[in-house]
Amino acid sequence: PKHAGIPVRVGYGGPGRKRAFTHAVTGWKPYRREHRSRWFGLLARAFGTQPEAPKTLEVPAAARASAEALLAELGRDPARPLVVLEPGASYGPAKCWPADNFGALASGLLALGVDVATGGTAATAAIERQVARRAGPGLLHAVGRTPDLGVLLGLLAGADLVVSNDTGPMHLAAIVGAPVLALFGATDPVVSAPIGAEPRHLVYDPEPCSPCFLRTCAVPGHPCLTKIGVGRVERLVRRML
Repeated sequence: PKHAGIPVRVGYGGPGRKRAFTHAVTGWKPYRREHRSRWFGLLARAFGTQPEAPKTLEVPAAARASAEALLAELGRDPARPLVVLEPGASYGPAKCWPADNFGALASGLLALGVDVATGGTAATAAIERQVARRAGPGLLHAVGRTPDLGVLLGLLAGADLVVSNDTGPMHLAAIVGAPVLALFGATDPVVSAPIGAEPRHLVYDPEPCSPCFLRTCAVPGHPCLTKIGVGRVERLVRRML
């Protein structure tokens, strides 16, 4: 950035670093284990201010309408509660609750009269197929159907609950005001829990190796997430609904 001639360069200062920045932020070391919103927010100190508390993001009416049209095309019954599942994670499988578990959860919710939609990019299609095999008929297949960020925000904002791995849409769901049930394994909710105004519940049963922050679990059986039972998650979902 310096050699590119960028006139304002902000970063965490330290030995050998300050010369690279026009605005070096000091006093950052105690924040390394804080939530990432505070950690990255420290950069605001360079301009004499502090990070503000997170606000709910308003989703444009057109984006909500596009999401509703997509759900209607998929067979959504607006008289039923809607749960959106986010069974993938682009970071890697170490973040993922088993797809069969998501499918079993979907099956139980469908039997209760709840509409269940999957979310994710086209790269999550293989995971969605696993979820669908276990869920049975009735699942609303929205994976790969939200290429526009606005449609994704509309889908999440319209949900009565979002059940998600620790992934980007989890954070988006929280900030657009959807209740979130988040499943953590390889990562640390202390630094990356969802932040929002609506109810949030975190499920995190760490192993001695947790949090490892690996993309692929190095322990056979991926115990930090596989030991979280479907029944436990379904009870939490029913309570939050």
